Parts: sequence; C-alpha cells; structure tokens
Amino acid sequence: MPKVQYKGIADAQQPTLLDNGPHDLRIVKATYAEGKTPGRFRTEVVLESLDILDSQGVFHYIADLNPEGTEKGENYKTLLLKQFCTAFDIPFDESGFDTDDFSGKVANIVTVVDTDDQGRKSVKLLLPELPVIG
Repeated sequence: MPKVQYKGIADAQQPTLLDNGPHDLRIVKATYAEGKTPGRFRTEVVLESLDILDSQGVFHYIADLNPEGTEKGENYKTLLLKQFCTAFDIPFDESGFDTDDFSGKVANIVTVVDTDDQGRKSVKLLLPELPVIG
C-alpha cells in the first residue's frame, strides 16, 4: 500500500477553546445551507476571537422556522435570531436578513464551554438580552 504524503501532520495540534467569559468575536463567514435534516435549512456562522488569536473558531447555527414547530418554540428561535442580529448590528426587517451583511461584524459576547454526552467540547454563545424599549 502506498504511503500518502501529508505535509505538517506530525506538527498538527489541537487549537485552544475559548474559555467561559466575554470575548470580542468577529464573524468570518455566514452561509445559508441545508442542515442535518433533509429539506430543512439554517444559517451557519463562523466566528473568530479577536482577543485569543490561536483559539479554535466558534460555530453558531441559526435554524429556519419550522412550519410543524410549536408556536412557543418558533417564537424562541425568532428571539435568538433577533438577539444575535442586534448584538452584531446586523440589519434585519420583517422579511428577514441577508447573510452578506454578516461578514466582518464584531461584538463582545459571553461564551460558554459545553460538553456533550460523548465528552466532546464546543463553545456556545450566550446572547445578550434585547434592550427594553419604553
């Protein structure tokens, strides 16, 4: 069997996860794509830390509304989207938002390290509450 050449494999190291706490995050990329469930779409956002440069990227997913979802669940998804757009100063209106407006936006967001049932760690965003008007 031939040996496959792969330069740098011996020196590859796991990047640092952001710790719990506030971090300056910049959106690197946002794409609208089909999610894990066929026929269901979501916006996939990749963020980088501006204060810990060698840290692993943070992935954030914004699920589309689900016509079969509960009113309470869909309202919560809408709230999370509005919190995200407000925190990063991303324009939106009643018809939605444009992923082209995401790239380069910066916000100071609290991150939380989460461990799944298989022991894998990931970084979640703790989005700020919306400002109270009135």
